[in-house]
Order: sequence, then structure tokens, then C-alpha cells
Amino acid sequence: MKSSKEIREEFISFFASHGHRFIRSAPVVPQDDPTLLFTNAGMNQFKSVFLGDNPQKLTRVANSQKCMRVSGKHNDLEEVGRDHYHHTFFEMLGNWSFGDYYKKEAIGWGWELLTQVWKLPKERLFVTIHTSDDEAEGFWKSETDIDPKRIMRFGDKSNFWEMGETGPCGPCSEIHYDIGDDASREATYADPVAGVNGENDRYRELWNLVFMQSNRNKDGSLKPLPSTHVDTGMGFERICAVIQGVDSNYEIDSFRKIIGAVAELSGRPYERGVAGTPFRVIADHVRALTFAITDGAFPSNEGRGYVLRRLLRRAYRFGREIGFREPFLHKLLPVVIDEMGEAFPEIGQRRSYVEEVIASEEERFGATLEQGIEKFSVMIDGTKTSGSTVLAGRDVFTLYDTFGFPMDLTRLMAGEQGFTVDETGYAALMEEQKTRARDARKSDDGFSPEGWTELRQISGTEFVGYDAESCDVKICRYKVTHESDEGTSLLLVLDKTPFYAESGGQVGDRGTLHSKDNTELRIEDTVKWNDLTVHRAFSTHPLPQSVLQQPFTAMVAFPKRMATRRNHSATHLLQAALRKVLGDHIQQAGSKVEPAGLRFDFTHFKALSIEETAAVERLVNEWILEDLEVKTSIEDLEKAKAGGATALFGEKYADSVRVVSMAPVSKELCGGTHVSSTGNIGLFHILSESSISAGVRRIEAITGLNVAYHLARKEQTLTSLTTLLKVSEQKLVERVVTLLDTVKQLETQVKELSAAQSTAAVETLLEEAVRSGGTFPWCVRNLGVLDKTAFTHLADAVSDAIKSRNLVATTIVVGAAVEGKALFTAGAGIDAVKQFGVHCGELVKTAARLAGGGGGGSPTRAQAGGKDPSRIDDALSAAAALLKEKAGM
Repeated sequence: MKSSKEIREEFISFFASHGHRFIRSAPVVPQDDPTLLFTNAGMNQFKSVFLGDNPQKLTRVANSQKCMRVSGKHNDLEEVGRDHYHHTFFEMLGNWSFGDYYKKEAIGWGWELLTQVWKLPKERLFVTIHTSDDEAEGFWKSETDIDPKRIMRFGDKSNFWEMGETGPCGPCSEIHYDIGDDASREATYADPVAGVNGENDRYRELWNLVFMQSNRNKDGSLKPLPSTHVDTGMGFERICAVIQGVDSNYEIDSFRKIIGAVAELSGRPYERGVAGTPFRVIADHVRALTFAITDGAFPSNEGRGYVLRRLLRRAYRFGREIGFREPFLHKLLPVVIDEMGEAFPEIGQRRSYVEEVIASEEERFGATLEQGIEKFSVMIDGTKTSGSTVLAGRDVFTLYDTFGFPMDLTRLMAGEQGFTVDETGYAALMEEQKTRARDARKSDDGFSPEGWTELRQISGTEFVGYDAESCDVKICRYKVTHESDEGTSLLLVLDKTPFYAESGGQVGDRGTLHSKDNTELRIEDTVKWNDLTVHRAFSTHPLPQSVLQQPFTAMVAFPKRMATRRNHSATHLLQAALRKVLGDHIQQAGSKVEPAGLRFDFTHFKALSIEETAAVERLVNEWILEDLEVKTSIEDLEKAKAGGATALFGEKYADSVRVVSMAPVSKELCGGTHVSSTGNIGLFHILSESSISAGVRRIEAITGLNVAYHLARKEQTLTSLTTLLKVSEQKLVERVVTLLDTVKQLETQVKELSAAQSTAAVETLLEEAVRSGGTFPWCVRNLGVLDKTAFTHLADAVSDAIKSRNLVATTIVVGAAVEGKALFTAGAGIDAVKQFGVHCGELVKTAARLAGGGGGGSPTRAQAGGKDPSRIDDALSAAAALLKEKAGM
């Protein structure tokens, strides 16, 4: 049986033998496409080539691309692991032709690889083509020996591919494989449901050959492209399953080894059916986490970080189903690296970092999971009290969104207590969330392919900004993004540019374009989009096309460029200093370099001490004073790495790279702009050091004159304090410590007085409740103006008194004006809840709504707030009316 490694290598070698250049996979975290959370197809890194920007002059290319898909019609996260073909992370094998070969070669080579190299049985292969593609049908007949009746025609939905609403597009040929029995093939393959291209698991699409031959215009019409292209994609896991003769992607060798490691760690055997779902989920998700974190993503509460957090928590939850109670996912990295590290060596190079990130996140979620179970119990109690046996959809969604509980886990837990869940309400909230996420991703700041006007053909923008701050340029393409009375905003692509495009953490340059007729365009930013250099421009005057066709002189805003250079070179020195002071485990996790200062994120699992921070700053300033020469050179990527150059993980590098050296201190792969010697940086000062997430720290710093300005402001503040406190600078700290001790003593006294007042107030409230008489004593009271500490003490004292004195039928509701807002708190005994239907959350929510706010809580204790303290009396009247209703008054 061929191994997965052999299959991948045979694909690449096959196309290399046909003149294709192997291009390493782009990072799974896109560097230059704001519309994508993750790289989701092999063609992503070649978008700009299809749009006409091909500076590397690529013609024939092949690779295996790391991909992630975590949403969409055919990528429902909750299906991953339940069936045998959904994945979050997968590889996409592909070959491309950019204006070179076309349908004849693509079809012939595809058939040759499948049937001659991989020996797939021809009788199990079927081909689909677009209804209009007679040319493809002809080549399938002339270049292969497929049975003609297995060439099937379908419409746009199945066999026409488009990059977007406008832009390059064309028909496609899909190759399908029948995994079913021979006897029923003739009766099923043409069936619209049970056959090829139907909704079934028997006829599986292996390979999609897209023939880009047209451009879709805004009006929907098609215009032939100047040159035709080929874009193919084949799911690696799927073809491995077919070649290895298994009916599930999770049965291929690479997955089986990961699943085997899960079984060994858990002490539970793997089963193929429903019982095996946790094993498949864990195996899939740990692959996704390994590659995404390696390539620069990090678990967080937004964007792609939120996706990673969901994946990790989903895998961790399923781990509990097979006995795991402690962090375990990070222990699976060695087997993932063993299976995939040869093809993607970066996962082995960052192993220790990824293990630390995953282990830390697992530990945090372990605590969150317990909190979620506690929250679930509160929700069940509230549902019981309301007399319902259906857990509300919003509650189910909260458990999913905040605590990471999937619907099926909540359903299972609810069922164990005799409850069901509102799946319709939950589904509606999930759809709202997905809609918000889709809308957030739709914005591409105008970079989409439609709407561009081409003035001149271009194969790539030449960057001359390393050596020049100005040059003569021509506008090759433009796109108007906004017009108003104030002026015109547009995007420009130039033949060459001195403006550095934002990348590698360095912000894009600003400046101007001037023409001989005194037309001026203000360049407000320079960015990369799919490797295309795009200039954001603005003009206060109308811009007819004739104006844009003339030559311009481009000029970079030099003072801002120089400040950015200082800060960028300082980040290199900073990383070197961190590694020297803290250790070689330090890796860059992100950066931002701009004229005002720099921000540097790095991997480290604890805060820097005052002494460590001072040591780092001192080292950087020593190197600045040494005035080290900053040298740049172009080197072979592997040679540069072997020579000690530091690379940024997750960054996409070409075969030849730019190396920035500050010998003997620093050597990094970097495309940014730098000073000529470290002395030009002037001064370096750290403003702050903080945590941005588990295992990642952030330093913010300034350089040059900004340091002098900052220190002058601090000196002014210091002088003001010594004058105000009437002490010398040497005794200032001693004086402040004395004042803080005094404040602490006073705060203690205030708390003691506040507690005494709260106790007295509670006694009064309880007496008033008793005077109300009957079996349902209650009290509603406005306590006027309180400070926050007093109100908190009061809320605690009410709840404690009801519990400690066994006042099971008593209910207390209190309101007060606190720091300009209305606050409400309620406490109730268990009999008040069970016998009279009291729900403290309902009481305070009703009150807070009238005061312009909201809140809630459990049936026995709750708190809420509102913006308008003038409505406290009205709000408490509404709460009292509710209690009267409960009492039957």
C-alpha cells in the first residue's frame, strides 16, 4: 500500500517531470488577503497572477497547499468527525498553467497520473464537463481511453467556476470515482440523486480541472481572456483513501496513526461508528491547531483566533467523552509532526511553542468547562422554576458561544435531567452569528476584481524604494472607490513605486503623485493585496481618465519614512536583545512598525521583571551607540537560514530572500526599510510590556526624538509632583508610600463603616418584610444614594441573612443610586421561589428596564443596573407590582 507521503511526492514529481515548478505551500493564515480567515484553496496564493500580476513570470506550477475550511454549506464544523469526509484542515494538491498549456495537456496528464502512475481502475472513473464545453469533451476522447458514455454534461452550478461576481472564470472538468459495487454501477451512475454529482457518498469527486478562459463583466456578459489558464485542485486525503482502498478519509495511514495515539493516551479502543466520533474530531482538530498556530494564528475571542479557540474546545470536550480529564491535545503533536513534518518542516521547527500554546489553552478551558457546567445547572433551575421542561434557545446558544458547549452536549446533559432543548431558537441565533461573520468578511476595502480600469498592461510593480524616495511612474490600473464634493478616493497600481507596501509588520508609505500639469494625488497608504501593490490615493479635484494616463512623479513623505526606518531597525535589535536576556525560545509573534513607534509581540510565558526590561533596553541602546553597519543582501532561502538568519514563522518567502544584517548582533529575513547604521536610530525606550494572550507578550517602544520628547514630559510630571508634595526628588517615592498607607487605612475604616451600615439596613428591611404579614413576607425599598462598596455589601448581606436565618419565604428588592447610575438587587428564600413563583432575575430585570438598562440572575439572587437613577422609584414600583401579583394581592 502506498503511504500518504509517497502519494504526495508522486504527485509533485509527476508534474515536475512535465516542466512544473514546485512552489511551497503558502501559510494557512493569509498574509495579504483581508477577505479570508484562512487559506481555503490552492489557488489563493496565485490570485494576483490570474488578475495579471506575475512578477515571477510563472508558467507551470504544482504544490500541495495547506488549507482550512471551518464554515459554509459543505463545511459545517459540527459535521467534522461525525461522517468520514468532512475536515477542518486538509491538503489540496494542485497544478497550474498561467498562459501556457491548456485543456489538452491538463486532461491528458490528469488521466495519465490517475490510471498509469496510481493504477486506479478506469471502470470506476467518471468525468463531468460543462454543457457548452465541446472542446473538453473532444480532448477527453482523444487524450484518454475513458469510455465516452462516462463523460457527462452538467450546467453552471456543477461545472462552471468563478473567482467572484466579476473576474476570471471558466468551465471545469471534474473527475469522480465510484467506491460502490460493480453490479449496481450501470443502474445508478446517471441518477441525479444516487449518481455522479448527486447527493450521495458513493461517487466521490477526486479532481477538479478549471479552465479559465473568460472574464465576467459587471453586466454578466463574458469576454475572452487575453490568455487562458488552468487551475486544478485535488483533495489529498480523499485521493489517499481511494489509492489505499479505504472508504473513510480517517482510515488513511496518516490519520490512523494520530487516532492510534489518541487511543493509546486515553486507554480506549477506536471504533469506526458513532463511538469513534471523539477520536476523529480530536485527530482532525489537532492537525488544524498545529498548522494554524505554527503559521501565526493564536486562540482568542475574535476572527481566526476565535475559530481556533472553538476547535480546541470542541476537541477537548470530546476528549472528556473518552476519559480525558487533564490537558492532552498538546501530547499529540509528536505524531502529527512525524506524519506531516517532512512535507511541512515548519511544524517541527515550532513544536515547543505550539505545544505550550495548546497546553495553556487547554488548562484555561478546563476551568471554563466547569464554569459552564455550573451555568447549565443555574439555567436548568430557572427553567424548572418557570414550569417548563424546554431549555431556551438563547441559553443553549450562550453555553455554546461563551463556554464552548456544542448543541449535542447540551442536549445530552438536558436529557439526563428530563429536559429537551429549543433547537429552533438556537439555530436562529447561530444563523444570526454566521450572517454577522459573513458580512464582516465581505468587506475587502474595494480590492475585489470588479471595477478596475486598465490603462497599461503590467506583469508586476517594481519596487525602487530601497534606494530612492522618488521616481517617475505611470498609472497602469485604477479604481474609483468613492466620490463626493470633497474629492475622489481611488486605488492605483503603478508600473514602479518608491512607496513601501504594508507587509512584515511595517506600515505602508505615504506621499504624493505630481504631474507636469500640477495635478496632485495624495497617497494615503500603500498595501499588498494578493501580492499586488496597491496605492490608496485621494484627490480634491476631478480626475478624468486623460489625467491619469499622463506620467507622474512619485514622492515618499521622507520624515515619516525615516522614522519608520528607525523603528524597524530597532525591532531587529529588540528581538536580539530579548533572545540574549530571556533565551533562544523567543520567537516573533507579530509586530507593527510605524513612524510614531513600534510594537513587538513575542513568545514568552511570563511577564518580564523590571530588571529584565531594563537589561533589554540597555542592550539595544548599547548596540545603537556602537553604530553597527546595517547591511542588506539577496540570498538563497535555505542558504540564508543555514547561515543563521531568523525567519518569521507564517510568512511566505520566495526562493531568493532579502537578508538584513547588523553584525554581530542580528541577522533576519526582512523586506522592510532600514537605517544605514544603528546609530541613526538615536535612542530606544520601552514604554510598556504586557500580555496579549496566553504565552504571548507585547513590548511597545519608541526611538529617536520621540524618546527625548517622552522623557521631557516625564521630567515635567516629576517636577510637578515634587512641587505639589513639597519634597525633593530623592524623597518622592517615600512620600507616596506614606500617602498610600494612609489611604489604605482610611479605606479599611470606610469598609468597616459600610459593613455596619449594611447590617443595620438589612435589619430594617427584614423588619419591614415581617410587618407586611402573611405567609409571603416581602419588602421593596429605595435606599437613596450609596457608594459602590456599600451597595455590594448590602447585596451580600441580604442574601446571607435570608440563608443564615432560614427566611425561606422572604423576598427583598432594593434600589439605589450608585455613581450616577441605578442599581437593583434582589434576594429570595427557596419557598418564595417554589410556592409563590418568585424569580429574582425577573424582578430586577423588570425594574432595570424602566431605568434604561437590564440584567438578571438566578431565582434566589440577582442584580441589574440602569442608566437613569431618576426612575428608581418607578422601577421599584414595577417590581412591587410583580410581587403583589405573586402574593395574589
